[in-house]
Amino acid sequence: MNKISKQDAIHHGRPGVDGYYYQLPNIEHGTTVAYAEFTGEHGQRTIGDRARIYYILEGKAKFLVNGETFEAQIGDCIPIPPKSTYNLWPIDGTLKILLYMELIDFGDNPKK
Repeated sequence: MNKISKQDAIHHGRPGVDGYYYQLPNIEHGTTVAYAEFTGEHGQRTIGDRARIYYILEGKAKFLVNGETFEAQIGDCIPIPPKSTYNLWPIDGTLKILLYMELIDFGDNPKK
């Protein structure tokens, strides 16, 4: 496989977040790359054994990672260590990101 087109990605959306999951099952024991646009809070997450890596494409964000708050902007790369608890919010408008993370198992959920 050389590319995954947007029409082959899995659309995800909920209040405040819209984007696409690109599934890469044969890379590093399964990987997902996500593109997302945030207009609201991400929602607190606690991750497993693999880091998540955010890259800011557009906008500014406030991150809360393991109790530490900081801001990020276009061009910043934010590694979230394994076993971390985190959340993020856009600052002043829409936040666009790329996210590198563990493979998401959608099970029987079809592409939307």
